[in-house]
Amino acid sequence: MIDRIANRFPNAVLARRHYPAAGLVIAAITLVLSWTPLATNDLVRFATFYVAVCTAYALMPLARRGDIPLVAAWVVLLSAIAPCALGQMLSPQQVAIDSLGVLAAAAPVYIARLRQIRQGDIGSRQKKAMARRIADADFSRAWASTDAIEA
Repeated sequence: MIDRIANRFPNAVLARRHYPAAGLVIAAITLVLSWTPLATNDLVRFATFYVAVCTAYALMPLARRGDIPLVAAWVVLLSAIAPCALGQMLSPQQVAIDSLGVLAAAAPVYIARLRQIRQGDIGSRQKKAMARRIADADFSRAWASTDAIEA
């Protein structure tokens, strides 16, 4: 399944082995941008984290849905705590704004999955089990029809 997706979009999808490096680059750029004087503006902070999470989802489409916001939460934490080493106070407002940027980018992914579930789309384990049952039923029907031909 994953190979078919990767083969369909060979230039648009990073190979899975490049995901950790891409994640580190995105996290590093986000951290550097969040520590610049430009990031004192709330909208800029929000946009920085929003764009970072959207970029991660775009570059790593085969990553699990929850992994990207989880890593982004750690980046938010580092972004908030690192200035404390320089003697600055922790800003709950900046943490909230950074978190809202992550949530705003991740929310559509979760909403889309919720819609799939409500429409009856089931998980891959259930699909495999259903495919096995269908295959078993087809095999047993085929076996019964060969018995009827022999009789």
